[in-house]
Amino acid sequence: MAWRAEDQNEDLQHVPLPAELPKGVSVAQAQKLQGIVDEFRFLEPLVVSKLGDDLYLAKGGADNNAPNAGFVVGLTGVIFVNNKNSVNAQKAVLAEIAKITPNPVIATIVLHSDHESGIAALPAGLTIIAHQNAKRRMEESTARDKVPPAYFPTRTVGNDETTTIDGVRIRLLQFAPGATDSDLIAYFPDQKVAFASSALVMNFPLASTVIHPEIGGSVRGWIENATGLLALDANTYVPDHGGVLTKDDLRTKLAFVQDRWNKVKAMVAQGKSLEEIKAAMPGPPDRDSTTIENFYTEVKSK
Repeated sequence: MAWRAEDQNEDLQHVPLPAELPKGVSVAQAQKLQGIVDEFRFLEPLVVSKLGDDLYLAKGGADNNAPNAGFVVGLTGVIFVNNKNSVNAQKAVLAEIAKITPNPVIATIVLHSDHESGIAALPAGLTIIAHQNAKRRMEESTARDKVPPAYFPTRTVGNDETTTIDGVRIRLLQFAPGATDSDLIAYFPDQKVAFASSALVMNFPLASTVIHPEIGGSVRGWIENATGLLALDANTYVPDHGGVLTKDDLRTKLAFVQDRWNKVKAMVAQGKSLEEIKAAMPGPPDRDSTTIENFYTEVKSK
């Protein structure tokens, strides 16, 4: 199935809402979330916007499917958050940073182990922070967007570490392996903003999300991450792809995924096969044809 078109994912965009919404989700909430999905583009111009004090979002970019990145201006330098997936896209963000501050980029926070090749546009010798699993994954990677060894992480963190970099408070989190086992959430408590990495993507249908079991991903873990994100004192959530979410948007997204999980679990308990479950799932075709399989496999495993 050709999902990587350069315009819209028409099969999952501008679709009717399911006839039955998850418990507690209103039509207005579902419509708003679907609207964020509808706005997604694989290719869009770079736009930098302010999220809070000295904290910025860099959405879009020079190349196809550029993930959301951000940066925060510290006392003497700039901290990059998430990297673009090409050197050209990263350089474009650096040019925008130069319009805001003369301070150099002194650190970058790697939010997942793939699609990080833009990091090579950053100054040599900077601090590179990543989850401990991401460092291993990046060192082992043979993917097309393999990171040069000079840009492997210089500092690793576990599942919950609060740090201050150049005067900026940041809490780095992984509540559980979600999309992969190497994702990291960067939470800025002073600005009440969380960069959620692949824990949130808005280029999937409402009840679906990206999960990579082959690199340690888990649907259960995704649900745990979303629940943990909701518990943060945050007002703004930046997904890896797509528009930003409010706390209410995130609560709605979690409700859809949890509802699907519960339905798959119930049908497995009834002895239904994978094909029967796929046929029974309402809504548009999944962007990732293995989404239902991931749910099914995890439910069957325990």
